[in-house]
Amino acid sequence: MEFKQELETGTFKMVGATETTLKLKEVAEKCRLVRTDNGVKVELAYTGPNAGKYMQYIEKHKEELTKYLMNPDETDLYEWMEASHQTAITLKKHEKEKLLLYVNFDPTTRIMLTGIADENVTLKLGAPLMEINIDELTRDEFKLTIYNMLLLADEIAVLMGNLDLRKMSNIQIVKTYLTEIYDKYHENP
Repeated sequence: MEFKQELETGTFKMVGATETTLKLKEVAEKCRLVRTDNGVKVELAYTGPNAGKYMQYIEKHKEELTKYLMNPDETDLYEWMEASHQTAITLKKHEKEKLLLYVNFDPTTRIMLTGIADENVTLKLGAPLMEINIDELTRDEFKLTIYNMLLLADEIAVLMGNLDLRKMSNIQIVKTYLTEIYDKYHENP
């Protein structure tokens, strides 16, 4: 459920559905792509409870589901867009903005969070790109997580058409994350 706080009274007003909303990944797991004379179509391969709700979601999000099912490597991008309430159209609005990759590391909690921010280091586009506890990962796992985060940032930058952000998501930065965060702060259990 989603609420917004009323300015005058301080009370909450419901703005989201009372039921849990479906997620793209959840629906995609119950679907398959079927070849037709006109190309491919998304078909629901589920007949259990709430099948009608899934059908409505498929009708409303046909294009995203098709892309998601055809490109399983872009799963992180679609999940991030959904969590951030972004679409390809809303992302395009950030094309000319000066954006950067934001990194927040708390040495006390060992949590590292990354996201897309503006020059004032204000987290700009909602959901973090990643949030991890560095002590729970080996050096190789940390490196792979950084590669995946940079790949996600690059995919977002491409969708936006934001060249500056794309430059920042360069794979060479992995070495910086390793030396500046993991190697300095990781504590072996």
